[in-house]
Amino acid sequence: MVLSTRVVDYAKGNPLALKVLGSFFYGRRKVDWENALHNLKRISDRDVYEVLKISYDELNWEEKNIFLDIACFFKGEDKDYVTRIQDDPDFVHYVLNVLVNKSLITISSYNKLEMHDLLEEMGREIVRCESVKEPGKRSRLWHHEDIYHVLKKNKGTDSIEGIFLDMSKIREIHLSSGAFACMTNLRMLKFYVPKLSKLSDVKVHLHNGLDYLSDELRYLHWHGYPLKTLPSNFSPENLIELNLPYSKVEQMWEGKKESFKLKWIDLHHCQYLIRFPDPLETPNLERICLSDCVDLPCIPSSIENFNNLSSLCLRGCESLRRFPSNIHFRSPITLDFSDCLNLTEFPQFSGNIKQLYLCGTAIEEVPSSVECLTELAELYMRQCTRLKSISSRICKLKSLHLLSLDDCCRLERFPEITETMEALEYFSLASTTIEDRILPSSIANWSYGCRGLILPPLPGLSSLTGLNLSFRNITEIPKDISGLSSLRTLDLRGNNFESLPASIKQFTLMEELILSNCNLLQSLPELPPSLILLEARNCKQLQSLPELSSYLEELDASKLETLSEHSDVFAQPRITFTFTNCLKLNRKAYNILADSELRMQHMATASLRLFYEKVFDVPPQFSICLPGNGIPDWFSYQSLGTSITIQLPQCDRRFIGLALSVVIEFEEVFYGGYSFGVRCEYQFETETLPGNHKGDWVCYLTSASDYKVEDLLIYSNHVLLGFDPCLNIQLPDGDLHATATFHFSLLCDDCITENRIGCKVKCIGVCPLTANTNETKSKIFTENSATSSEEECTKIRKFHNVSDYHKVHDWASAKGKYWDYLHIWRGELEPNLKRICREKDKPNSIFSYV
Repeated sequence: MVLSTRVVDYAKGNPLALKVLGSFFYGRRKVDWENALHNLKRISDRDVYEVLKISYDELNWEEKNIFLDIACFFKGEDKDYVTRIQDDPDFVHYVLNVLVNKSLITISSYNKLEMHDLLEEMGREIVRCESVKEPGKRSRLWHHEDIYHVLKKNKGTDSIEGIFLDMSKIREIHLSSGAFACMTNLRMLKFYVPKLSKLSDVKVHLHNGLDYLSDELRYLHWHGYPLKTLPSNFSPENLIELNLPYSKVEQMWEGKKESFKLKWIDLHHCQYLIRFPDPLETPNLERICLSDCVDLPCIPSSIENFNNLSSLCLRGCESLRRFPSNIHFRSPITLDFSDCLNLTEFPQFSGNIKQLYLCGTAIEEVPSSVECLTELAELYMRQCTRLKSISSRICKLKSLHLLSLDDCCRLERFPEITETMEALEYFSLASTTIEDRILPSSIANWSYGCRGLILPPLPGLSSLTGLNLSFRNITEIPKDISGLSSLRTLDLRGNNFESLPASIKQFTLMEELILSNCNLLQSLPELPPSLILLEARNCKQLQSLPELSSYLEELDASKLETLSEHSDVFAQPRITFTFTNCLKLNRKAYNILADSELRMQHMATASLRLFYEKVFDVPPQFSICLPGNGIPDWFSYQSLGTSITIQLPQCDRRFIGLALSVVIEFEEVFYGGYSFGVRCEYQFETETLPGNHKGDWVCYLTSASDYKVEDLLIYSNHVLLGFDPCLNIQLPDGDLHATATFHFSLLCDDCITENRIGCKVKCIGVCPLTANTNETKSKIFTENSATSSEEECTKIRKFHNVSDYHKVHDWASAKGKYWDYLHIWRGELEPNLKRICREKDKPNSIFSYV
């Protein structure tokens, strides 16, 4: 205990220092503690830097080098990127684990190397102390002023092992041909431009050429390298990765050079490149990126001799007219020929090709030789505007699970598919022109859409999980489409059918259904209970909401009691139904709003059941958006403006969540943008729950899935309704009280805004939902007042308490069997009991929106 107290004292209360020291002392003997503390005593000022340096001093030479590389160059970088440019990636993995165990670094969930700012500064200070006055005698240079000084004045020495220069931070610099002549131990050189920078001009000039680069280089990245080739005397024998984007190189080097360690080449946008890497010189290449090398005329047949090649990107190579024939790839590979505008023939190759990108090429035909691609999993041919036909031999691709043929505007026919394509999961053929108005008889093995077609039955595609038939002018959906039993996403935007078949509810795995801009759609049947997203924006003829699901069955009250034990407040899923600009719904607004109480109870029921059945880890939020001007009158708390504070009633029933509503008023036709909606942030204060419970609820009117400006316009006021589960909150009993404060705000492109020109929050409503778990079956209740929404939204904020919780209208007898025999409180109003919803200051933001 005494030793522990001394350690805490030396750490001076710094949490990071305590963590590092704790990792250092963990598992050591008492004598080791005594020796280390003795060394600590010799530190005169005992500052945090020296305390943190204790764990660094315990590292061996290799571990110190990697720690300093991270502190100076690689903080925030991908772990795989850092390890692949090392001589021994496995050893680096081991060292990283050592650094993690000593609390010197962490590895994020996104596989990024992270380091505390104090440790980063400590590492950089260690390097500065190598030569306080002369940066050229340090092992690593990262500060742009130091690098500028060393290069401009030829101050480099053999001490320098790494240089990382952010060129957006320097003015133009003209280097002598011998700028790197003394840097014989240079192993990493990176002249880079940040990803978000718009810098395009070359800032580092070599008017007299370049005489020397170190043969010790493992990693060379030079954005805008200004010469035609690397120095003639440069030996790339140790080079692992070479990146020269936006450079003037015509070839990597002159003559024959061996570079057996080279695994990665990135020469994208090297518009003068004319020579392809030779496998005899670089036999172990794994990735080659030559995108937008517009003068590259051809690819040599020797490319098949790269036995380890996993990725070849030739995107945008406009001079490339053909690919060598009869090429066989041994290792799994991704090939990208997208936007090779003069590539007119489908490549004749075979082997272990996993992904093939041919988007935007001039290919006119997919030939029968396509059957040789037996391992092909994904084929992308979007915007192949000259493509006219596809061979029926495509059915031989038994591994194909994704086929994209969007915007192939000259595609004349579909092949007869004689064999089932069992692996096919996603097929998209939007915006094509098909001569026939009905699909071939082989539709049992194939699925697609065409302009003006009548979609036939679709058996035989049980593995398909995604189907895009948007803007195909489909006029009829068959009654029996149950063959698509694995379908999760169905996109039917922009078609001309009037209804969906009732059999759609049989898609028990469907999560997304997109129906926006179906201008003739009039009604919706009962939808799958698994549905997470329904988009039906701009459906001009739609007159009714989806039928309520018959799926929900009774759930024992005892099950409801256990749900809150497993509820998590983080990463709450959202289920969203959006009917923006479905203006005919507004003509039946009274019926729809009258029906909204039952629909809200249905939302609450569905949320709890989906959680109970472990479809979600936490009960999901629900939201629905449709045209409207008022809050439904069953909402017990209503207010003009954006904020409201309520006092929750004492109750022996379990509080399960909140019904929320808001009306958005628009002055005229309004452009919502790519993400426009409403957020409600709320905060509970209860005497039975320590601290405050906070949460938020979001509902969108427009979203990024709408890609046309006209689809993002909003033509009238809209009402948004939602349910947010709060199972971990208990209503107070007896004389205890609970209050809740709500604030509604506009959300534009995921940013909260109080004032958006042309729209505002008109009025809001809140209604707590509770369940009586004292009976065998749970009953869901909404606290109800009798004031109409239109009246309430035009009056001063005055609210009434519910006086009698025991007068219950049994909806089970009126509506038939429903999961929990839904009940609704119909309390009598007592004018002597005053409930004034107090407006308070706007609460702070609860959660940042992700």
